[in-house]
Amino acid sequence: MESKALRRLRDDIARLMARYRQARERQAQLATALGKNRLEVERLRAEVERYKEERLSTKKQVDALIRRFEELDINWGPVDR
Repeated sequence: MESKALRRLRDDIARLMARYRQARERQAQLATALGKNRLEVERLRAEVERYKEERLSTKKQVDALIRRFEELDINWGPVDR
């Protein structure tokens, strides 16, 4: 005949194993999500870097146009009609 203590021990072990399986499943889900998030972060970092490069290029172009404009000898006086 099985004692109460042994039955309780088996029940506790079964409950602990169920919790362990749930924790492992959750850990697998979190690991998958973390992997996807890492990929997204890397993609966004590359995108930010591309935008920085575009901004720098645009700034250089604007600066060049401003210098060109300033080099023009324009007479802004009134126009005779």
